[in-house]
Amino acid sequence: MSNKSKLPILKKLRIYSLDRIYILNIILLPLTLIYYIINLIKKFFFSNNKINTVPVIVVGNLTVGGTGKTSLVIWLCNYFSSRKYNVGVISGGYKTHDPNKLEIVDTYSNASDVGDEAILINNKTNTIVCKSKDRKKAYEYLVKNYNLDIIISDDGLTHYKLNRNINIVIVKEDRPFGNGLLLPAGPLREVPRVISKYDNIIFNKNKNSSLPGFYYEISELTSLSSNSKISIDELSGTSVHLVTAIANPDLLINNLKKFNIDLIVHIYPDHHLLNKDDFVFYDNYKILMTEKDFVKCVTFNLENAYYIPTKIVVDNDIKIMLNNKISNLLKV
Repeated sequence: MSNKSKLPILKKLRIYSLDRIYILNIILLPLTLIYYIINLIKKFFFSNNKINTVPVIVVGNLTVGGTGKTSLVIWLCNYFSSRKYNVGVISGGYKTHDPNKLEIVDTYSNASDVGDEAILINNKTNTIVCKSKDRKKAYEYLVKNYNLDIIISDDGLTHYKLNRNINIVIVKEDRPFGNGLLLPAGPLREVPRVISKYDNIIFNKNKNSSLPGFYYEISELTSLSSNSKISIDELSGTSVHLVTAIANPDLLINNLKKFNIDLIVHIYPDHHLLNKDDFVFYDNYKILMTEKDFVKCVTFNLENAYYIPTKIVVDNDIKIMLNNKISNLLKV
């Protein structure tokens, strides 16, 4: 059976979509009610109100995947590190061999053990990255073993066992709540009205948008074989294979199409462990992927393949807000 994602096919056939309501979405509504009840029980019985000895920032979203959480976590780590704060990160280890196992990520870690997101954060920042599905256990381990000023949880908005001092909720500018339904009939983890409970709403937006948030800066590509860089404008007017295993490839595809690139898209499920056969094409077109996909492909020795470096530009108002909140939390 093919490992490629079935969601684009179901959406194309108008059977199931996270953005629209089709027949399968309606059929799944009873399961949505069960999900809603279970989430209420978790929130009531498992919420942790114990005061954190080290402040916790949770970066999350109200929908499943694909809003830019890890990109913002990387930016936050580098931003706070530049201000001389010691930062630790908790990564959930989604789709790893043993998600509950606690591991500190290092240069020898691989995606199957700690997850592609954890490796990417470790590669792009000077922070301690701890992988464990049990975020409370990871927090306690980091506090006990490292001298940290701030701990950031990549995802975890609905992991109530980990108390948090700051919630940052990322919302897509385009169709932020999809079809408006809870899982599995839609993309929502919580009903949309709960967004009013969160103070820090940040939009993953277009460059020219006036909404508060950040946008992706795509200007250069990095070669997998030589680590050299080329301008993305060099791909304008050419056909390119895009191979990706991220949660919401539509955002990436729409951004790339602005550069007049003819994309041949190969979509795999989020966190899918890509293998070398996924890059076998019988033509000479360039191959493109995200940096999150690249960390799973470093040993493949792929020729004519490039990744898009993870780089976002954050509004100054967001920086001011973060400075004020962290300064208040760390006051002695």
